[in-house]
Amino acid sequence: MKALTYVEIDLDYCSLNYGVGACTASIPATGPRKCMNTLKTCQVRTKFVNAPITLRFAQPADYLPRDIEAIPSINGVSFTPGTVSLGEDLGQRATLTVSFGDHRWSDAAPGFDKYLAERGYDAFARGTFWGKFRARHPYLRGRAIRLIRGVVGQALADMETRHYILESFTGPTPDGIYTLTAKDVLKLADGDRAQAPKLSNGFLVSGITAVATTATLSPSGVGNAEYPASGYVAIGGKEICGFTRSADTLTLTRAQYGTTAAAHDAQDRAQLVLRYVAQDPANIIANLLQNYAEVPSEFIPITAWLTETQAFNRRLYTGVIAEPTSVGDLCSELIEQAGLAIWWSDIQQQIRLQVLRQISTDAQVFDAGTILQGTLSVQEQPSKRISQVWTYFGQRNPLQGVEEPDNYRSTALTVDLQAQTDYGAPAIKKIFSRWIPAFGRTVALRLNNIQLGRFRDPPRKLGFSLFRVPGDQTVRQGGGYRIGSQAFQDETGAMVTVPIQVTRLNPDVDKFSIEAEEMLFVNFDDDDLSDRRIIIDGDATNLNFRTIHDTLYPAPVSGDVVTFVIEAGVKVGSTNVAFPAIEVGNWPPGVDLKLIIHGRIQGKGGNGGRWGLGSSNIPAEPGGTALRTRAPIKVEFAGGEIFGGGGGGYSTGSLFAGTRATGGGGRGYVGGAIYEMSTIGGETTFSQPVAGTPEAAGAGGVTIKASGNPTWNIQGGAGGDAGQPGAPSGNSDAIPGAAGNAVDGISYVTFTAGAGDRRGPEIN
Repeated sequence: MKALTYVEIDLDYCSLNYGVGACTASIPATGPRKCMNTLKTCQVRTKFVNAPITLRFAQPADYLPRDIEAIPSINGVSFTPGTVSLGEDLGQRATLTVSFGDHRWSDAAPGFDKYLAERGYDAFARGTFWGKFRARHPYLRGRAIRLIRGVVGQALADMETRHYILESFTGPTPDGIYTLTAKDVLKLADGDRAQAPKLSNGFLVSGITAVATTATLSPSGVGNAEYPASGYVAIGGKEICGFTRSADTLTLTRAQYGTTAAAHDAQDRAQLVLRYVAQDPANIIANLLQNYAEVPSEFIPITAWLTETQAFNRRLYTGVIAEPTSVGDLCSELIEQAGLAIWWSDIQQQIRLQVLRQISTDAQVFDAGTILQGTLSVQEQPSKRISQVWTYFGQRNPLQGVEEPDNYRSTALTVDLQAQTDYGAPAIKKIFSRWIPAFGRTVALRLNNIQLGRFRDPPRKLGFSLFRVPGDQTVRQGGGYRIGSQAFQDETGAMVTVPIQVTRLNPDVDKFSIEAEEMLFVNFDDDDLSDRRIIIDGDATNLNFRTIHDTLYPAPVSGDVVTFVIEAGVKVGSTNVAFPAIEVGNWPPGVDLKLIIHGRIQGKGGNGGRWGLGSSNIPAEPGGTALRTRAPIKVEFAGGEIFGGGGGGYSTGSLFAGTRATGGGGRGYVGGAIYEMSTIGGETTFSQPVAGTPEAAGAGGVTIKASGNPTWNIQGGAGGDAGQPGAPSGNSDAIPGAAGNAVDGISYVTFTAGAGDRRGPEIN
């Protein structure tokens, strides 16, 4: 076989003719001579009309086919394949290096000098090919380059073609060497060229106070140029605000995403915030690569990606990125936290995505019959062992450090005690997840399980070679296989096959040189991803179960089981009597909803009332609802409680004294508030009413006037206990706040393990 090697480069080239039609260039107004129809030599850049050309080069040989046009100036080709990182990061990029020898060139071929006949010099005698190329085409980064290999007799279209993008060049050197270096397309995601969100140019024209609701951007016109009609903005790197925009004016909703409202100075930057809310990881990574790394959409087979994640991941992720961050880093975080592998397929010219999973027992086997003799190597990787995974999730403030533990509200810890005993020491891995939102404990635990499943026992690294013939693609990068050898035995000495995933593939003309990693995968995770579990692991208010579900999982369908768990010691309450502590929300028919209560669901306490004349009379407030549902749900008590809010107490007074003793606040997660009293002359005893708390109702206020005329002893009504109305006072019109409902929608609720501790009315 006579091997052939070609390299093709796609270059920008203008389709116009100098000074004709749309081209407004002219000598000497725009330049001393006609251009070379390249970007560098264009004299009126706004008129450049690109019609890319392809230059093909060949490695010299006396048997080069005459029917394949190519410039025979390749000195050598060096290729280092990329490395697939399995569930860790974006891996390492493939590198293609092509060295060319310089030579004379006539400039007469298509894609070179259109105006050769007008130059007045001999192009062949003037300069060299790569010297002129360097002057005409200095803007090569990101241009397409292809390595083509085949044998004599093959048509060019049938040869093996691998696709990359140009990264840099060197030369030509004094001894006539010009070198091109290329990488695979994922190089575009590196932090030195791709950041998300992009840096915003706007800043505040003037300072704003901590309570201001508008701000004006500068420079003039930047609003329409760079900022959407609504969104989120980080001001001065200190506070995130929601906004709507009209021209350069922002109407602000202050102190969003765990930040605190603060005064800001003139010229404080206004950085747009990038948000992904309840998104499939495939969609997030595709968006980052397309919109921020400028990877062409045709390289991202999003339909295939979604088929993979929806079959084997079925989780949604939420992230708030408040400062420009490397696209590569963001993608790597998701690769680790969603259990993915992503790599560039240089043959298919696509970025591949795979959810990590077990290698099938019937996968293709490589053994002594296929592995080239003497090429198998096996390397232990003890540093990859893990026995504990600590995942921090529920990010508090996107403007604080991603790896600061106090910036997360929750942690998920998974420990393999047996592994620690077996190996004699713990091996801890910490993961800080901006992508797993509050209440995403099940997602965090799944992440921990994937990590332990992969690295409980450190996977071995393997290298070997397989014989190939030109065009043979029987093995592919990222593919899952099994390998058999005398090096792999069970405890009896019997030879076994080991599951592997190919992480690096070097396709030489006559062989594949392969690196792979042992694909250990103990499946700790529940295979039935239609059984969804959501853990409320910290105090919270005004929860909507459907909203929480939709931040973690795809839309539910009939047959799905969704279980909510309120952990022991956790209280879920409300901040307003108009809203329940928990709203179950709207669900499709056939979804099996379950609620297991170890902690407490508690409505808001009603505010105490104030008796008075006319407009000064403020009625006592009813308590709030704990649980509201209009969807069938099974409720299991495991030491838990459902408490309606206590009603507010009412006050009493006299026509002479005015409003003198106000009611106490009802018991609630947020206790009922009170109206404080002020003393008047002659009072000898005075006590303020007490606001409600999660554990007690508040007492009513007391005033006593023991002397003079008239005298009085006035007692305000106490707030109600959990699920109880407030207490009345002595006045006939003193109506206390009603008890808050324990359950609104009791006909939809089935109690599966006893009645539990429920306090308050239950209504339909």
